[in-house]
Amino acid sequence: MRISKRFTGPPLSSDPSDIPLTNLSKILNLKPGGMAAVMGAGGKATLTKRLVIEYVEEGTPVLVTRTTNLRSLENWTDPALLLSEADREKASDAARKWAARGAIVWVENKLPENIFLRIPVKQVEPLHTMGAESVLIVKTDGARKRLIKAPAKKEPVIPCGVTHCLLVLGLNAIGQRASPDIVFRFETSCQIAGFEEGQSIEACHLATLAGHPESYPARLPAKASRILYLSHANSPDRLRLAREVCSAVPEGIFNICVAGDSIKGLFHIIREEK
Repeated sequence: MRISKRFTGPPLSSDPSDIPLTNLSKILNLKPGGMAAVMGAGGKATLTKRLVIEYVEEGTPVLVTRTTNLRSLENWTDPALLLSEADREKASDAARKWAARGAIVWVENKLPENIFLRIPVKQVEPLHTMGAESVLIVKTDGARKRLIKAPAKKEPVIPCGVTHCLLVLGLNAIGQRASPDIVFRFETSCQIAGFEEGQSIEACHLATLAGHPESYPARLPAKASRILYLSHANSPDRLRLAREVCSAVPEGIFNICVAGDSIKGLFHIIREEK
């Protein structure tokens, strides 16, 4: 099934999204007390880091954890406090007393090959309730550094109490030949998006992965704000492709569609539903 329905709003050529914004947390309206579930492929870690940077700079405490196993954190920079299973009590205290300019990354015991064990999903909501003045960011599925994906049957692992769901897909997949090196959950993604191995990935394929009823939409909590985030929007051509993707996603699935360059901190609101 390929999604072809077009957004019936104003012509995209007149969209003010050409002017980049610089504060993603404000675009998402993700405020202290909120919990964001980040899922998808092609930029989850970079998106998370950008949000951490914004909150730390404004003095908002932020905790990052995940409900799936976590690979190396070598690209994280201070301020960060890495807590393990042995420090559960310490984590509880930290959640109550986060420093105004602090960020905490909470993971479980370290496994071989520099992988950290996931946090059980039932333990995430208590962390959320501890930090009423903080923001909690939870990475809820994996993609092994691929650019796009469809979820497995048991993905994403979303905790109770989530206020925002961010689905990430990489615009840099468009124009590349579909292969397991580019696409995670390859067979499932092919079936849902409608491409075959070796076929050029198009904007409509990303739109289908985002909006297909057998993909992420049916798995997102009804009361959460739903965001489609198209990463690697680092050129006018990529911004044009982002508009193509968003215009092909049916209305009513996402509250807002954003294209961004998480590294530079430049973001474009492509589409917003009231």
